[in-house]
Parts: sequence; C-alpha cells; structure tokens
Amino acid sequence: MSTATAPRSAQLLLGTDRPTLAQVRLLRRWANQDADERARLTALLQDGLGHKDKARTGVLAFALGRFADAEEHLDAKDAFGAAILGMVQAELGDVNEAKALFTTAAKNLPEAKADLCRALAAAGQADEAERAAQAVVETAERQFCIGLAAETKGNVEGAIKAYEAALETDPKHAEAAFKLGVLLDRIGDDDLAAEQFLVCADVWPAYVPGVVNLGIIYDERGEPNAAVDCFRQALAWNPRDRRALGLLRDAKASRQMYYDEKEEREREKMEKIMRTSVNDFELSVRSRNCLAKMNIFTLGDLLRISEPEMLAYKNFGETSLKEVKEMLAARNLRLGMYKEVEEKTIAKADHKVLAESIERLELSPVSAQVLDGLGVTRIGDLAQYSDLDLYKAPGSGQTVMQELATALGAYGVVLRKADIRG
Repeated sequence: MSTATAPRSAQLLLGTDRPTLAQVRLLRRWANQDADERARLTALLQDGLGHKDKARTGVLAFALGRFADAEEHLDAKDAFGAAILGMVQAELGDVNEAKALFTTAAKNLPEAKADLCRALAAAGQADEAERAAQAVVETAERQFCIGLAAETKGNVEGAIKAYEAALETDPKHAEAAFKLGVLLDRIGDDDLAAEQFLVCADVWPAYVPGVVNLGIIYDERGEPNAAVDCFRQALAWNPRDRRALGLLRDAKASRQMYYDEKEEREREKMEKIMRTSVNDFELSVRSRNCLAKMNIFTLGDLLRISEPEMLAYKNFGETSLKEVKEMLAARNLRLGMYKEVEEKTIAKADHKVLAESIERLELSPVSAQVLDGLGVTRIGDLAQYSDLDLYKAPGSGQTVMQELATALGAYGVVLRKADIRG
C-alpha cells in the first residue's frame, strides 16, 4: 500500500526507517482513542501493509491490541522485534517476560530502556524502575521515567519535579503533563493541574484522558461552557465514549442550571427596579406632576412608554424629557425599552464576510497552520466545518478552537456544533 492511501496514523509504518518506540506507543494510543482511525487501521491490517518488513505488520497488530497476530510477525532475535514483543508482554501483565525482552532489545536499541522502566513501574517494582530510569539516555523521556519510579515509590514531590523537568525539555510530552496534572489535582492545586491538562488538549492527536480531566476541573469550578467544549473534544475522537457522554450531559445540565439561576436573579433584580417609585429620584416638581398626570408612578411605567408618546402629552416638554432620560441613563435604562419587541434570532453572517480571506481573522501561526492544512482560504470555508471536524484537524486543540471561535464571533460567524450520537 502506498503512503498516499494509508491511514494518516499508519504513515510511519511505510517510511524508509522503522518507527521509533515512542511512535509505536503513540500509534497504540491513537488506535485506542480514535474510533474512525481504528476502523481504518483494522482494514489496513486485513488488506496487508504490503511491506517486506514483517515487523511493521507486527507493530500494526500490536497497536490494535491483536497481540497473537503481533507475535506471529515479530522476531525476538531482532532488537526492534524484541522491544515490540516486550510491549505486548507488558500489556498482558507478564512483567518478567517483558523485562527479559526489553533488556535484550536495549543492547542494540537504547530507547528500549525507557520501555523497561515503564513496564517495571506499571508492575509496582519501584526500585528496579528507579535503576532502569537512571540508564535512560538524558532526554525528556528520562525525566519522565524518573517521575514514574518516584511516583511508584510514593515520592509525590520527587515525581512532580521529574515530570516538570520532562516538560521543560519537551513542552508537548503529553504523558508527563497528564501525570503531573493528576498529582497536582490530588494535592488540591486545580489551577496548575488545569494548565497541564490543557497541554493534553492541545497536543495532536489529543491525549483524551487529560482532555476529560480538564473538562471535569472546568465543570467543578463553575465554567460549564469550557467543560462542554472539552467533553465534545473527547467525543470527537470517540463518539461512543460512555464516560465523556455522561459528563457532557452533566455539564450541559449544569450550564442550563447556571443560566436559569442567572436569569432568575436578573429577573428579580429588574422587577425590583420596575417597582421603584419615580418620587425616589431627584426630578423637578414640574416633571413629577406631569408624570403623575400621565399615570406614570414607577420606573416600570417609564420603561413601557416611548419618547414620542411622552412628548405628545400636553405640558410635557423637552426640558422634562431630558431630565427623565438622564435619570434613566444613569441607571443604564432608557425610555420604552420594555415596549420594544426584539426578535431573538441567530443572525446570519454577512455573505461579504464569508467571502473574506481567512487572513482577516489575524490568527496565530499555530491556528493559521491548522487551517492551511485543511485548505481553508476564506472565512466561509471555515464555517463549513463543525467543531468535531476541527478538533481532529492536525495541529488543532483547545487553544486553537477557542481562538477560532473568538475570531469568527467578531464577524457574526459561529462554529457549527455537530450532533454527537453515542
């Protein structure tokens, strides 16, 4: 199969060089969290990669969780094959076999030392994980492994420092950000935890567990709109994620409750204002007498009568009108504001705006690159995409989506919210 027809995530299997172990882990995560891509990868495995290197088919089978198929295509005598087989055994829970395979692989493939540490930490073998971490080449992955070992030993402070060090070297190390976010959340630092989970929401492909955790934090601190965005991002990758679906429903309910309560508070506040007597304000005797003769005794009465209607009344002149209008303006009110019937409809964006170049939005280089990858050149082109489409666009994430929504909103354009059918 050519790279042009292979699924996006499988491109790394068809190149000249074999994928790195980090890329293999990414492919595994991608296959687990992206329902559409998983279906494409499954079809690719069934049709065959068409590559002479059988180990790559083994990698594809491993990514899909088809461990028996993976073992058929991998050779433990080959360092790369041994490393992937080690990943298989680690997922199956056989830490001793995984340890033996990773140790063998590491002799010719040093990056396998990190996977050895990961397997040992996952099995709770803290001391061995710590020793393995020290053998990893000095990279962000080494600091991540040190963090794993420290966390396994119950050394939360040490784990936090190590994960922070990993992110200093590689700000997009999603696993380190997720682990750090969980620890910060556990010790009650929600704001810093949210910053780490935002990293998970901005990498591509998104690190979905971190996206969900970010949404939970937003919801808990009373930001239902932001929470809904996070859960929709998670569901863009897997519409059948039951947890994300449940959280989305709860966040929508919270948002409705918030708006209902806010609306009720505003209504009560306005009712109090409407009942306020005009005699409570410093109006001239002439103006008060005129208002009384017009049966206007409260602010509510003023808000229901128009300016022409007041001027049409005998003896009510421009001086009194100016006095009343200034009194209302000081309270952000105006004559007739409750008499006007304002249709609450969603305005359609001006066709001229839709024809404008995307450059009109003055986007950041990151957002501009996302749209360039989609071939979007006009604002109208962008308006054709739903939020779910854009969440999965290469390079996209929460920060990009927020920028797009804000930029479009300034021109009366709203991103289309696609239906989610779980």
